[in-house]
Amino acid sequence: MYPFRLFTLALIVTTVIGTQAVADDSKADPRAENKLVGTWKLVSASYGGKQSTLPEDATTLKHITPTHYTWLTYDMEGTVTRGAGGTYTFEADEFTQMGIYGLAATVALVKGKNTYKCKVEGNKWYHTGKLANGLTIEEVWKRIEE
Repeated sequence: MYPFRLFTLALIVTTVIGTQAVADDSKADPRAENKLVGTWKLVSASYGGKQSTLPEDATTLKHITPTHYTWLTYDMEGTVTRGAGGTYTFEADEFTQMGIYGLAATVALVKGKNTYKCKVEGNKWYHTGKLANGLTIEEVWKRIEE
């Protein structure tokens, strides 16, 4: 239970930091400058060149604020089973995550710097690259509209 509480605290802190950054300039629309800001759902993925069969009984979301990201996977009961987060940069077609925290089972995969090529087309975010451990990933995320 302790890792879940730590992850929940980290998610709250990330949300507060991102909200405060936007609240400082209430006229600024964070999406106008950064098309990644928002909530995304993983809809397809390939890891190590093998197509993943996403579990039908779980959902993976990625939350992007102007300065931080958090992703998590939860099952049908709402239990978080995987997750991580940290800061990021986004320039042109390059998304670089700096993994700071995560649940014990996933922190080793995402801790440190991971750079991906990405593009946003409509409500889809295409994300490809290699994790620090060498695993190649190709992910497609769909924006969850408010």
